[in-house]
Amino acid sequence: MAAMSPLRQFVQIFGELTIGRVDMSGWNVEFNLTGQVFMKSREIDLEMRNVLRHVFVNMPWNHRGNFMELVLENRLNIELGFSAADLESCSPAEVYGAVGRVRDRGGKITFHGPFWDLNVGSVDSAIREVVRSRFERLFQLVETVLPERVVLHTGFDPRHHPGPRVEWMENALATLAPFVRRAEAAGVTLALENVFEDGPRLHVELLERIKSTRLGFCLDLGHQHSFSQTPLDQWLEATWPHLKEIHLHDNDSTFDAHLPVGAGTIDFDLLFGFLIEKRVSPLLTVEPHTVDHLYETLSGLARLASFDHFLGRRGERNEEQGAGNI
Repeated sequence: MAAMSPLRQFVQIFGELTIGRVDMSGWNVEFNLTGQVFMKSREIDLEMRNVLRHVFVNMPWNHRGNFMELVLENRLNIELGFSAADLESCSPAEVYGAVGRVRDRGGKITFHGPFWDLNVGSVDSAIREVVRSRFERLFQLVETVLPERVVLHTGFDPRHHPGPRVEWMENALATLAPFVRRAEAAGVTLALENVFEDGPRLHVELLERIKSTRLGFCLDLGHQHSFSQTPLDQWLEATWPHLKEIHLHDNDSTFDAHLPVGAGTIDFDLLFGFLIEKRVSPLLTVEPHTVDHLYETLSGLARLASFDHFLGRRGERNEEQGAGNI
């Protein structure tokens, strides 16, 4: 993937706005905060705040010191992203304590595991051993905290792996299966996220061969729209029985730009209409990369009649089931 421009703004929104300057050298989870963090007020109207009640906002673990108080004040649901360096430096007790503060205020927690240079089906056994080591460390946290979801990447790239695909698949199954069994024992659901895959076939094969109610799919809309030639409706038709989480952001299909919802060409009405039709209710995580884009994402979702209808139908199902799911 092409590198993002340096010194883009990293943002997390918590009622008031905390803004930092960051070096964004890659994707949506790995951030390096630089410079001085400062406050800037900007009003969130009731419709935008209602959106925040129904979504998760991704936050890198190493930024918790800058944003924790605002998370607590606004009872946000957070997807904590862990890099390899984070996993080497944090302890389960430390993570459990931070998560406990969020939960005490009514917030919920998901995890996003590390992904840089990791490939669960690599033909190199030494690389697979590194993957297992990273996942082992992540699962020490998972089994302590018991998050709502744990998102993982496969590392598959059709540009690099068309030849050894069969070998890659067998290696991936062997790498993932022990962690799926641990997730089952812990009562935690894992979700495999799409990135460069041309279509849903690889994820569906992984999910159907492992066959676990604790393993599902995380659909990243921006990745699907910018990297895949397979239309969204075909991704949804193939994966909806496994759908556990969706990452919400937009682009014009030429680049994974993480634009606000409605600023690109992704058909969000198709998405939410499909979810309503199939009566499925995955977790939703927003992934803005600038201050303005975050506000525009909240506003864009608030303006979508299909999103409002989806929330209404989800609320009805939760009442029918006696549940309080996000």
